Parts: sequence; structure tokens; C-alpha cells
Amino acid sequence: MSDIEETAIADEEVPEEEEPQPLEDTAKETGDDAAEEAGGGSGRKPFIVYYNALSRVAMAAFLIAGGTYAIPDFMCITQQLPQHNLSSTAAIFFIVGTFLFLICTLIDFKSTCGNGFIALVNSSFYIFGAAALLAGSIAFFPGMMDNVTCYNYTPCPLGQYLYIGGTLGVCFALLWDIGRLLRSGNVIPFPFIIALFSALVGAVNFNYGANFLMNQYQTSFDAVQKGGLFFVVGGICFMIHALAMNVLSVMGVNNT
Repeated sequence: MSDIEETAIADEEVPEEEEPQPLEDTAKETGDDAAEEAGGGSGRKPFIVYYNALSRVAMAAFLIAGGTYAIPDFMCITQQLPQHNLSSTAAIFFIVGTFLFLICTLIDFKSTCGNGFIALVNSSFYIFGAAALLAGSIAFFPGMMDNVTCYNYTPCPLGQYLYIGGTLGVCFALLWDIGRLLRSGNVIPFPFIIALFSALVGAVNFNYGANFLMNQYQTSFDAVQKGGLFFVVGGICFMIHALAMNVLSVMGVNNT
């Protein structure tokens, strides 16, 4: 999770005699401290915060494009099923999108340093999920798994397995974050709620998309069609998440 999100999920219990502190104020203080440590002294957030938020927008755009190119009707494939899991164009879009996701999770991990062991473990699940998705996207590239057999299937559906495992890791981390957030007692801004739940719905859709692209389902044209549609819907949800994260970044700056 980002540094803005981590400020809302404190590992310590909120004392009963104190009123819960709004997330905007907490994010503002964190941003001010970070700016002062960086030597800015102006109360503005460091550039890496904006880079992280904007990278999520680019990530979502590539994932939507990858999902679109994974739809057989969009690729004008009407007479037979694709010979590979995805077209090379779709695979490239997914590789770039998941690579950006991995970069964002690494930036988030760095921002959690000093927030406690639980925060680091939680952030590690995001890194695991992003790395699995990137590896799965590479495995989707045509020809990568053609001569590999696993579980009596050729080509090996390694990309699908990695996507399923990666999305489960992301879902677990998100649900853990939601639980920690509710326990913290902090006031939760609406964009923050949107960011969490849109990411969760996006990960679930990517999980379904990978399942529909399993070898046993690729005998059905409709199944492949649904797989691509789930990727598109998931990408749109990730775009909503990215836009909400940008709103949170702007809120943190405007409240400085």
C-alpha cells in the first residue's frame, strides 16, 4: 500500500480518550515530514508520491488494453480459437502493465519501512502478487509454453496459474488492509474506500479471467471471450483505483 494508505492503518490501538484523527490530517503530517527530511522544507510531498500515483493510471491503461486484445471478437477471430493463450499484443500490454504494478508495490514497500513488522509483511503480499502477475504475463507470450507440459496439458497453462496465485495474494493483502483499517478507528475518506474496494474487485476479475483461459475451457469460444471481458472489467476497476489514489495525493497536498 502507499504511504498515504499506511498512515490510515496504524498498528497501534487508538487511545479511547482521543478522538480518531482524520486521514487527511494524518496524510498531511506524513507528507510534511517526508518533505522536510528530503530537504524541501516547503510542505510539499516528494515527487515519488506523484510518480507512484500516476504510474497506477498507466498500469491500468495497459491492463485494459491487454484485456481488450485478449477478446477474440476484437481480434476478429471468428473461425477458430487462438493457437496460444493470448496474442502477442495482449501479452506485451500485460507485461508492461504488471511491470508498472510491481514498481508501485516496491515503492509502497519502501514507504512502509518504519511502520512496523505487520505493515512490512502486508506490503510483501502485494510484491508477491505483482511479481507473480508479471511472470504470468511473460508466460502468456506466444511460444513461451508451447513445448512445456504440466498436468497433462500442452502448452502448459503456467501463465494462468501464476495469475490465479498472484491475484489471490493481492486479494489477501487488500482484505488484510481493510481489516486493519476498520480496527484503527480512523476517519476514512471516501476516495480511500473507493481505492481499496475497486482494487479488490479488479483482482477478483483478473482471477476469473485467468480461470476462463485455462486449457480445459479453451475448447469453448464463449469461455475465451469471457476471459478477455473479465480482464477488461478488472482493468477498468484498477483505473478507478488509480484515479482514487491520485485524488488522495492531491488531497494530501491541498491540506498542507
